[in-house]
Amino acid sequence: MDEQKLTKRFEQALKDHKDGTPQLFLYSLMDFSFDYLEEEEIVELSAPISEVMYNPVGFIHGGIITYMADTAMGHLCAAFGERPSVSLELKTQFIKTAKTGELKAKAYFIKKGKQVQFVECMIHDEQNQLLSKVTGTFYTI
Repeated sequence: MDEQKLTKRFEQALKDHKDGTPQLFLYSLMDFSFDYLEEEEIVELSAPISEVMYNPVGFIHGGIITYMADTAMGHLCAAFGERPSVSLELKTQFIKTAKTGELKAKAYFIKKGKQVQFVECMIHDEQNQLLSKVTGTFYTI
C-alpha cells in the first residue's frame, strides 16, 4: 500500500466532508461516483478497487460491498422517493470477487411503496461479471 498516496486521499476526504450532504468522508476516501438515471429510476455508483477495500486475505471486504450497495440503494430512495429512507434489512450474496479495476453498482426498485421500498443492487466488475447481489428493505422517514 502506498502510504503517501493514502495519506493524500485521507486528507482530501477530510476536506471534502460536509455533514448532512452527499459530500461524506467515506464517499471521498473510496472515490465514489454517482449517476442518477431519472427516466428508469436507477442509481449507478462506481468506485475504483483499492487496497483499502481488502480484507486480511486480500479480497474485497464484504462490508465494503454491502456499504456500497446500501449507499446506492439509499440514494435511489432519496432521489426517486417522496422523502429519504433508511435501511431496515439488507441481504448480501457474494458471488465472485475482483482485485483490480472498478466496482459498478446498479440500484433499482423492486417495489416502491409509500412507507416501505424493496430495492435491489447488483455489483459488477469492469468486465461486467456479477460480483454481488444485494436486496434491501427501506423505510421512508
